Amino acid sequence: MGSNQSVLEKNGYTLMSEQDKKIMVKNKVGDQFVIKKLKAGQKDASNFLQQIKHPHIVHYKEIIEDRGCSYLVMELCEGKDFSQKIQEKKEVHFNFTHLQILDWIVKICMALKHLHDQEILHRNLQPKSLFFTACETIRLGEFGQIREWSSEAQTSNTESVSYVAPEILRGETYDEKSEVWNLGCIIYEMCMLKCAFAGKSTVDIIPKILNSSYEALPETVSEDLHQLVKDTLQTNPADRPSVSEILMRPFIVNHLFEMSKKTVKELISKVSLKVLEELAEGLESFHFRSTVGSLAGGVVGLAGGITSIVGLILTPFTLGASLIVTGVGIGVAVAGGAASGASNLAKMYNQRSSRQNVKKLITEIQERITSTSYCIQNIHIAVETQKLLSEGNRTWSNAQSGENTFWRAGARLGRGLGGISELIRLTQVSGVGRIAAQTARVARVAEVATGVLTGLFLAIDVFFIALDSREIHRLRRDYNATNRNEQELRSELMKFVQKIRKTKEELKKILDELKVELQTLEPQIQN
Repeated sequence: MGSNQSVLEKNGYTLMSEQDKKIMVKNKVGDQFVIKKLKAGQKDASNFLQQIKHPHIVHYKEIIEDRGCSYLVMELCEGKDFSQKIQEKKEVHFNFTHLQILDWIVKICMALKHLHDQEILHRNLQPKSLFFTACETIRLGEFGQIREWSSEAQTSNTESVSYVAPEILRGETYDEKSEVWNLGCIIYEMCMLKCAFAGKSTVDIIPKILNSSYEALPETVSEDLHQLVKDTLQTNPADRPSVSEILMRPFIVNHLFEMSKKTVKELISKVSLKVLEELAEGLESFHFRSTVGSLAGGVVGLAGGITSIVGLILTPFTLGASLIVTGVGIGVAVAGGAASGASNLAKMYNQRSSRQNVKKLITEIQERITSTSYCIQNIHIAVETQKLLSEGNRTWSNAQSGENTFWRAGARLGRGLGGISELIRLTQVSGVGRIAAQTARVARVAEVATGVLTGLFLAIDVFFIALDSREIHRLRRDYNATNRNEQELRSELMKFVQKIRKTKEELKKILDELKVELQTLEPQIQN
């Protein structure tokens, strides 16, 4: 980067590496980010990226400007992109499970709906633009605008021909339905581990796209996915469902509901109530009873041990991703045990992995809660829209029986019926107040959860930075106090323990609210 490195340093970032025209940096507390250099004068045009807040869209932190150059700072997704995951599966000759595919589909659709509701187009939807965090949460990134603005755009293709929608090849307008075509290509690739429209050259590929000619999915793929691929890969954009319509399909709503219920149950029973309390008790007990000489290594060991426990607990509903956390945690615990016999406090500062693992643990909780909140909001939208449709057009359902209205109406959607997507859009617009009322509570819960866990993140950083020789003297003073309940919390350790316990109680309330929302929705989903 040359002189540009000093610009990033002034803004609190340290250069780690520079590869594939992406700059890897870390901030003062060790969190890592990716920076892309944009062309001059693109700051105003790219400001919208910082306003996009969604659990399944890459987080864009800030834009740094320096003498005509702009640097876009975004989160680092350590879990690779989707094209790499497909390649890994091909190498071991195993397909993705139905549950994995379904989970990714609904989350990509939720991200696209969030964009389309704001009249934002992604313009680059393909496997390479789907990323995974360290906790295996899928994120939509690499917007087409970024590629156009970045310094690498002149030397790389802006979009693979295999993912171009047929209307674009015909010279028509790119819109939301073009991205639904891209979605269909991705779903097909999830099922088949190969591109739907492949060929040795563009001459081979273009006719296949224009005719929507692709190898049929095998019978092992569910009927629902068969139909979804067929509907999304219609050559006429008007015959494709919108992402809002896809999210209203019964099998999608069922998946959103079941996964949300399972996640909330797991979090309530094993994470917020148990593990966070164990973390607080362990820190408090260990530090009050340990010698100064074993302080550093013990904290590292505790952090690793707790991380290992949480990794195992979260495994059932993270599709095995948390086993990574477990493995790292065990390694940290061993390292901590080895360090406990040393008296050098400098080792605490060198054990950044302990802080990062505890933060990773909290990040996973945050990602699951936020994602679940959005899932419940989408269930509310689907249910309320179906009610509005049934009330406004009785020809879609058997008004006399009134049974299974939701399922029959939902089953009619997205079967290549022209105008259905527009009808749904108009219905949602006309019922915006009613729908907003149903989703407002869950949206508030998501905001509260983000605020609560952000506060804990800050406490983690303060704790690990402030723990020095002076802190040990404060620990001794706190321990020898005659009335600990009335004394002022002077040590960062005790503040940290207090913050963990407060966060645990707040998370309990948040998860209870989500549980109530799901209980309210259950009769409407089952009818």
